[in-house]
Amino acid sequence: MINVSSMDHTLAWFWYPLGMLLLLYLPRRGAYGFFPNFWSRTMAFTWGSITHQDMTEEAILNITLRLFVETPHPTTGKHIREEDFKDRTLLADDIFAAYYGPDVSAKRFRGAVAQVANANAAMDFINTTRDDPVLHFDSELIRSTNAWLLQTRKELLQAVSSEQYVIARDKLGQLFHTLQDFYSHSNWVELGHRQPHPHLLQPGREIKAIAEAGIRTCSDCSDWTCQGNLLEGLLAKGLLTTGYYGTQPEKPTGKCSHGGRFDESRHREPRGGINKDSSSLFFSPHHYLHSEAAALAREASIHFLEELWREIGSKQFMRLLDISPATGLSFVVDTTGSMGEEISAAKRQAWEIITSRRATLQEPDFYLLVPFHDPEFGPVSKTSDPDEFLKILDTISPLAGGDEPEMCLSALQLALQTSPPYSEIFVFTDASAKDAHLKNSVEALIQEQKCKVTFLITEDPSRTRVKRETLSPDRFNLYVNLAHSSGGQIIFTDNENIKRVSEIIGESSISSVTLFRHQKGNIFSLERSQRRTKKQTTEMEVHRFWIDSLVDKVILTIQGGIQTFQIWNPAGTNQASSSTSGPLAKIQSIGGIYRAFLFSPVLAGEWTLKLLSKGHYSVHVQGQSTFDFLYYFAVPEDGRHPGLFIMDSHPIEGLPTYLVVMAMGLNRSELGSVQLQAVNLEGRGGSLGELKLQGGANQADLFVAELPPTLQTNSSFSVVLHGVDSEGQKVERAAPQATTVEGSLLELSTDTPVFPGRPVTIGWKVTNPGSSKQYDLKVSSVPRFLVNISSSRLHLGFNQTATGQIALNVLDAADPGSVITVTLQANLLHAVGDPSFAHIQLLVMPLPPVQKLSSPVCNVTSVGGSCGPPQSPCRSQRWMATLRIWDKAGVRSVQVEGGAVVPHHADGLAESVTYASNCCSQQARLVVTNLLGEKYWCQVASAPPAPPDKATASPPDVLRKPVVAAAAATTSWWWVLTAFMEIGWLRL
Repeated sequence: MINVSSMDHTLAWFWYPLGMLLLLYLPRRGAYGFFPNFWSRTMAFTWGSITHQDMTEEAILNITLRLFVETPHPTTGKHIREEDFKDRTLLADDIFAAYYGPDVSAKRFRGAVAQVANANAAMDFINTTRDDPVLHFDSELIRSTNAWLLQTRKELLQAVSSEQYVIARDKLGQLFHTLQDFYSHSNWVELGHRQPHPHLLQPGREIKAIAEAGIRTCSDCSDWTCQGNLLEGLLAKGLLTTGYYGTQPEKPTGKCSHGGRFDESRHREPRGGINKDSSSLFFSPHHYLHSEAAALAREASIHFLEELWREIGSKQFMRLLDISPATGLSFVVDTTGSMGEEISAAKRQAWEIITSRRATLQEPDFYLLVPFHDPEFGPVSKTSDPDEFLKILDTISPLAGGDEPEMCLSALQLALQTSPPYSEIFVFTDASAKDAHLKNSVEALIQEQKCKVTFLITEDPSRTRVKRETLSPDRFNLYVNLAHSSGGQIIFTDNENIKRVSEIIGESSISSVTLFRHQKGNIFSLERSQRRTKKQTTEMEVHRFWIDSLVDKVILTIQGGIQTFQIWNPAGTNQASSSTSGPLAKIQSIGGIYRAFLFSPVLAGEWTLKLLSKGHYSVHVQGQSTFDFLYYFAVPEDGRHPGLFIMDSHPIEGLPTYLVVMAMGLNRSELGSVQLQAVNLEGRGGSLGELKLQGGANQADLFVAELPPTLQTNSSFSVVLHGVDSEGQKVERAAPQATTVEGSLLELSTDTPVFPGRPVTIGWKVTNPGSSKQYDLKVSSVPRFLVNISSSRLHLGFNQTATGQIALNVLDAADPGSVITVTLQANLLHAVGDPSFAHIQLLVMPLPPVQKLSSPVCNVTSVGGSCGPPQSPCRSQRWMATLRIWDKAGVRSVQVEGGAVVPHHADGLAESVTYASNCCSQQARLVVTNLLGEKYWCQVASAPPAPPDKATASPPDVLRKPVVAAAAATTSWWWVLTAFMEIGWLRL
C-alpha cells in the first residue's frame, strides 16, 4: 500500500485555531464527499485529511505496480518485484524507472493520472454535479446512486472499447468520486465493516438492508463531534443509511444529516451528522473515523481498477492510463493534385516508423490520419493497429484539382479533437488555409490539449497551383504562428527534399524538450528567401542558449536566409557549418535547411550560435530529457469543501488563478536531484513576472504559484520553470505551448448519457470577472447535428454569471461509440478581443434494450388532509399525497414543475415520494428525471375520490403486489385511495 503522510507545518498550531474561526464565516455551498484535492488541506487547515486526489492517485499507482509485476518487460522479458517497493511512498517516476529504465519519461502517464484525479475533484465544483445527492451518496438514495455507478461503468467500458480513452478517463474519475463518497457519507464504517461493500458497483447484485422511508436513523447531537449518534437498531439489523444535506431535498423526521459547519440540515432534529470527509471536527462530525473511511474508499478504488484491468486486458488498460513511454502518430495531409510527393513522403515515414519501432518501447500506441482538400476534409481514421493504418494510408492519393487555398484548419481542428493530449500532429501541405476564420478555435484546442503542431510546407517552383484569387505573399504566416504557439516547428522545403526533411517525424518523442527558439520575420519560403538574399546586406547575429546536465540528443534546426553559422560549446570549442562532421556535431544541409546533431554527452552550460543572415530565418533547439513538467490553471473554491477547481481553459483576467506545476524526473539524474526555485511567465516582449513556487502539501513533485493580477486579456506568455541541479548549475524547462489570457470563462457540462435518436441537454455557463461585456454566443457540433442555444445574445456586468442550456438533437444513425464534439464560442460585441471557447465531448451509447414492462410507472397510494370550500382561507389548510415510482433505470430527481425539489426515498424496489402543499394550490405536476436523462411527469391533486367505475393507473403485474398491499392498508379509510395520476413523457 502507498504510505500517506501528514504534512508537518511549522506554524500549524498557530494557524489552525485562526483558520477555524475564519471558516465559521465562509459562505455555504453544496454537499460533497472527501475533500477534492491537495489544496483543500491548505485552504481548510486540515493537513491530516486524505483527499479524493490522494486516494485516486494512490489506487492507480498501486494497480500500475501490480501490472508491472505481472507483465514482463516488452523487450527484456524481465519482471520487477513488488517487495522492492514495500513501505515506500509510490511515485510514478520510480515505478516507471524500475520497469522501463531510467531514460523513459512518465509524462503521459502523469498526465493521465492527473486527468482522472481532476475529473474526480470536479464533481465537487461543476454546477450540474456538485449539488446532486445521487452523485454523492446523499439523502439515502443508495439504490439510485448504485444504478448511476453501474451506468457510468457501462459508459467507461464503451469508451474503452471505442478507444476513446480521454472520455474514459473522465468517466473513471467521476465514478471514483461517487464510489469513494459511499464510505464517507454512509454508515458502512460505523456498522463495523473493514472491507469494501461486496455488492456495490457489481452488475447483477442488489444492495440490500437499507433503512427505508419512515425508519429513524439518528439521535440528536449538539456537539461538533457526534460519536454514537446512530441509532442502535441500525447496528442490530445492519441497515445502511446516508446523511441529508441542506434543504434540497429536505431532511425527513428522524433521519441523519450530513453534518459539518455548512450543512443547514444539521440544525433540524436530530441535529449533528455522520460524514467522515475530513479529519476536522468543524467539517466532519465523525472525523474520528476519517482514516478508516479513506482506507476503505482507497481499497474499493483499487479493487475496481483490478476488475477493470482483468476485464479489458492489459493492453487496453495500459492505453487507458497511458502506461507507456510511446506517443502516437498523427498526420493531416493535403490530398489535392499537386501533393503527390508529399503523400509519398508521409507514407514512407509512417512505414519506416512502424517498421523500426515495432515491438519496441517506442512503438506508437495509436495512428491517426485526416485528409483534406477543397471543399472537403476528413473523415478521421484512427486505429491502434499499425498494419491497418498502412492500409488506410495506401487508400489516399492525389485527387483532381490543384488550386489554392485549401481546408487545412478544418482538418487540423478534427485532428486536435480526436488526438489525445500531448500529441504531436504533422501537417503536409503546399497551400494556404481557406478557413483562416478557425484560427482562434484551433489555438484554443492546441492550448487545451497541449498538442504540438509541425507543418511541412512545400513550395516548389517546378509545380504550379491554380490560384483562384490573389493570395498574399504572407499567406503562410498563419501556419507559422500556429506552429510557434504550439511548440512545434514549421519546415519549408521543396519537392526534391521533402522525403529527407520528413525524417523529422521520426524524432518525435514524449521526452522531447524545447531548449531555445528564435524567429526573425514570418516568411520562410525558400524561393523568396533566396531572392531576398541577393538584395539584402549580410548581418552577424549571436544567440546564446543553455543546455543543462539533464539533456541529451540535442538537435539544432536552422532555416531561412542563412549564409553560414558557427557553434561554440561552454569550453570554447567551435565548429562551422561547412564542417559536416566536426568536434561538436554532425551537420546536414537539406535544400537550405541546416540540422546539427550534437554528439553525446553534451557539455552542460551556455552554448553560442553565431550566424550570417540575409533576411528572415528561424532557429529551433530541441533535446531529450526525463526532467520535464506538466501544468494547468486552477481557481480556488471556498465553502464547505475548499480546493482548486482545474480549468480546461486559459487564465481569465480578473479571476484569482493559480498555476499548478507537476514536475517529473526531479530525482532521476545520475548527477542527483533538481531543486526548483521559481517559474517565469515569458511574453514575446519580455518577462511578465517571476513567481515563487510553493510546495503542494505532502507531494514533493507538486508546486503552486499564484498568477499576478496584472495579466491583461489577450496577453500571451510561455511558462518557464527555473531550478538548479545538484552541482548548483542552472536548469530550465519551457512549456511548449504559449498561453493567452482571456476575458471570460466558458463552461459546458452534462450529466446524462447520450443515445442515438434522443435529444441531449448541455448546460452552459459564462462568467465575466471584468468590465461590462456583450456577447454573441454560437454553438456548433462535429458531426453536424441540429443544435440550439437558449440565449444567443448576452450582457454581463462586472463579476456577473449567466447560465443556460444547449439542445442537441442526436440522429438515429449516430454510431454507438462515436463522439460528438460540441463547441461554444463567445464573440464580443462592440469591443476588441478574440472570442472565447469551450468544448465538450459526448460519447454515444447503445440504446438500452427494450424490455417488456420496463416503462416507468407512477402510482398515488394515499392522499391526506382536506381542503374546505372555496370561501375558506386556503393558507391555513394543507393536503399531502404519497406516490410510489417504479423505474428500472433509477430515479435521479423529482421536482415540482418550475419549483422545488421533492425528496424521494428508497421503498423496496420503488421510490417513495411525499408531496405536501397548502390548499391555495390543490394540484401539482411533478417532473421525474431518471438516470438515463429521460423525463416524465406525475400529476397529483386534492380532489374527491374517483367514481368507482373510473379506471386508475397501476403498476405492471410484476410490480403490483407492493401497491396492492399499500392500498389494502388504506381501504378502511372512508374515501382515500388515489387522487389522480397521469404519466406523460417530456421529450426535450
